[in-house]
Formats: sequence, C-alpha cells, structure tokens
Amino acid sequence: MISVSKLLCGLDAESDGLRYDAADGSKKPQITDEKQRRPVVVWNTTKRCNLYCEHCYAGADTEGAPNELSTAEGKALIDDLAEFGVPVLLFSGGEPLVREDLAELIAYADDSGIRPVLSTNGTLLTRERARELKAAGLKYAGVSVDGLPERNDRIRGEEGAFDAAVRG
Repeated sequence: MISVSKLLCGLDAESDGLRYDAADGSKKPQITDEKQRRPVVVWNTTKRCNLYCEHCYAGADTEGAPNELSTAEGKALIDDLAEFGVPVLLFSGGEPLVREDLAELIAYADDSGIRPVLSTNGTLLTRERARELKAAGLKYAGVSVDGLPERNDRIRGEEGAFDAAVRG
C-alpha cells in the first residue's frame, strides 16, 4: 500500500486523492515531505469470511481466530496509529464487513484524524450498510472482483459471488 513511485520520485498515482487528500478536498503535503513519510496501514480486522477464495492470503474461514482484537483493543490500536501519524487505515480481512463493530471502528479512525478506507469482497454490502459506513466516515471502498461471473465465482468458491459483489 505504500507507493514507491510516490515516495521516491514524487509522482502522483491515480488513487492519491482518495488516499492522501484531506476530507474537505484540500491537498495535504506531498508524502515526499520528510514529515509526511508515514505508512498506509492495512489492518486485517478478522480472519472470518463468507467466501472461500483460492488466493486468500489471510487463511480466512467462517470461524475466524480467537485472538482477533476486540472493539476496545481496536480503538487502542487506532490511538497508537494516530499518535504515529498514519494517514490512512485500510480495513481488510478476511471479510471486514462481518465485524459488527466496523462502523464504530471506522468512525473512531476518522475522528482520530486517520482516513478510513475499506477492502471488501462486496457480497455483504447493502445500501443500508453503505450508508452506515459513509455516515461513520468511510472515505473509500474497494470491491474485489476476479473476472467475469463464471471465473470470479470459481475463484471465490461461491456461486453468485460476482452478482452479489456487483449488487453491493
């Protein structure tokens, strides 16, 4: 998630506005500024997932892990990241939308001055949930799709995953 081109060459990437601009649309200092060299942090908030992707790097399953951070522990992590000056926190997983406290954690990150963004398979996203996350302060959501419907569903291990992601 750290753009080497941006860090070393000062080149802008297409998604920089989503990652680095202030919520009011004003530009933040370039990350090449020594004071702004902070990492975008990816937090795999859970190992639980509703799909069975061939390529899953998180080892996700329907059970999750017993040592996942609680809401209070997650907020303490966000406090530490804010103190360090992390500009962006990417909520990932497993599937982060299975966490009932996701909107609360997103709001906490936003209130702490961290730009909250989301990486999801999209299958659990509804209009209501999208509105809830936006109201909480979510700035960007990336929905993963692995090709046309048949290929996507095969890779995701679930028939209808493509249609559910597109609906989301």
